[in-house]
Amino acid sequence: MSNDIRIGVFVCDCGTNIAGVVDVPQLVEYAKGLENVVFADEGRWSCSVDYLARMKDSIQEHNLNRVVISACTPRTHEPLFKRTAKEAGINPYLLEFVSIREQVSWVHMKEPDIATEKAKDLVKMGVAKAELLEEGEEIRLPVKTDCLIIGGGMAGMNAALSVAHQGFNAILVEKEPRLGGILNEICFISHDNHKTPAVKVVQAKVDQVQSHPNIKVYTDTSIDTVEGYIGNYKVSLSANGDGSRSSLDISTIIVATGMKELEPEGQFEFGNDPRVVTQLQLDHMLKNKRVGNLNNVVMISCVNSKNETRGCCNIGCHTSVKNAVALKHLRKDVDVHILYRDMSLIKEEGSAQRTAKHLGVKFWRFPDDRYPEVVKKNGDLVVTVYDFLVGREFKISTDLLVLTTAFKGNDTVEQIKGHLKVSTNSGGFFQESHVKLGPLEFATDGVSLAGCAKAPMAFKESSEEGIGAAMRASIPMKRGYIEAEGIVADIDLTDCNQCGLCSKRCPYSAITVDEEKNPEVVKALCKGCGLCAADCPKECIGIVHYSDDQVFAQVEAALEQDAGKKIIAYVCHWCALGGVDMAGVSRLQYPSNARLIRVMCSARVSMKMMQRPLELGAAGVLVAGCEFPTCHYITGNYAAEKRLNRAKRKLAKAGHDPEKLWNVWCSAADGPKFANTMRTMVKELDLE
Repeated sequence: MSNDIRIGVFVCDCGTNIAGVVDVPQLVEYAKGLENVVFADEGRWSCSVDYLARMKDSIQEHNLNRVVISACTPRTHEPLFKRTAKEAGINPYLLEFVSIREQVSWVHMKEPDIATEKAKDLVKMGVAKAELLEEGEEIRLPVKTDCLIIGGGMAGMNAALSVAHQGFNAILVEKEPRLGGILNEICFISHDNHKTPAVKVVQAKVDQVQSHPNIKVYTDTSIDTVEGYIGNYKVSLSANGDGSRSSLDISTIIVATGMKELEPEGQFEFGNDPRVVTQLQLDHMLKNKRVGNLNNVVMISCVNSKNETRGCCNIGCHTSVKNAVALKHLRKDVDVHILYRDMSLIKEEGSAQRTAKHLGVKFWRFPDDRYPEVVKKNGDLVVTVYDFLVGREFKISTDLLVLTTAFKGNDTVEQIKGHLKVSTNSGGFFQESHVKLGPLEFATDGVSLAGCAKAPMAFKESSEEGIGAAMRASIPMKRGYIEAEGIVADIDLTDCNQCGLCSKRCPYSAITVDEEKNPEVVKALCKGCGLCAADCPKECIGIVHYSDDQVFAQVEAALEQDAGKKIIAYVCHWCALGGVDMAGVSRLQYPSNARLIRVMCSARVSMKMMQRPLELGAAGVLVAGCEFPTCHYITGNYAAEKRLNRAKRKLAKAGHDPEKLWNVWCSAADGPKFANTMRTMVKELDLE
């Protein structure tokens, strides 16, 4: 490739989506006048097969070695254009993407002149970055066919069988002495199979697992250490009984550790009176048929759930109705009362409530802010409930009070979280990569997630998730390799003071320290979030495609004119940019002052990046990242938030107004939140 920088700018009309607002011919002419731009072109539909072929011809004809695409959002079409650039002979990391549809034409529809000027700025920023782009490459890692499944409940057993049926090796590790998980503790799985105890369902599945030649089972076993990455995990196990140890070479991992009931801790006399039990304890009684002396049973739903700290427990209504039906089948003359806030049953469970009512179970609905009260009166338990459907209060005497309480992740969650460097949520469950885009996997490649390790689930859903997680894990094992993204950290040891901060703070443990305390990036593990680069006190770390120089080039290009009217907004590629895109898709109109700079994670935004725009006269700086508690890079937004707080103090000491530094955390669906932030910033910074 020639040392001369030859940039081509390709501007898309997107039919009338862009060209209906932005003066695209004027934008193309403007691009032609930018330094190092040797070719600029307009395409009606740049993502069409015909125009992509034309783009490849133009790249080769004009000997281009950098490409700037000015079109829609990079979240949808960047891979397509990268592939096209590669087919034309250009390293795909020498392509920069500029969004003038979601960020310009759709959100400034009534201001074509202003929209066109903003589009010019964004193209200029893209060209400024393109001049400094460096080549990158995907990292191909070999992946073998050994899969570790952590947890031997129904999700874990189904995952193991699904992996094994494909000819791969499944290693199933369970900390308890037997397989089955929480199903070992219950009587029946659902309201309509009271003649088939859960133990029979579990045993049938256990027999399949233990007889499969491709499955190795370790029960009563703990995981001591997990080191490495996809295709190259080293796992050590120890038997809980004799302490014997085993070492395994693993390629992929499935987490199916299950859940446990959250005890009510003194609520409604629980722990003070043996007649107050949880649903799981009632299941034990049903399983052992210890209900012969019961005459009146009251169940209270939503204990420790649907409150300020926890959402719906997902399975409480199903469980209470299931156990009420089981009680009536075992003893017809027992009176059963279910006290509930609302009945959340999926469509196929609708018959459960009808069955329960047919058997004589009574349902009482109480208000959200008026939970039932329990008192002891003459040795009896008396429950007072206000039924707002009837509009009055009732008192029910009971000889067994059953609390439908919430669940939390298994006791091993924190240990496994530490081993695998994955996320958990406030409820004590593991956090999936993305609720819609990655529901069965973590952000860490090669580690899948299934069943009640993620959230409380009924039998059917948990079983299906085990199969789904196995399919995710099987993809790289079937292919034999995985290609890791080339956006990774790179360390220059010249000025490194060997502080070790980068190694300590990397959420993926992708930076190791050798015997001489020199840090080194394990590129196969690195996700390119940029947290290490932003924290490095000596600025020794760069991120491919998001280096300091490239970001500052964009800042300077944006603020070259009318800096005092502009806001520099650093936006993470995942949720925050998704929110920006959603604002565009929704055609939410907001002020045009912001010039967005994409970073992979809000943690990439260093204090210097926050300060530099203000030094150049910018009206304000915005850092936009993923909404808490989720983050594509595990803890990136938490690191960004801490840095923002420190940055405000530093800005004040440097003579800048800290009130000009803003932040917003939004989900990928929260376009209104981003648009409102823009409106509020413009108003409070007096830019209207």
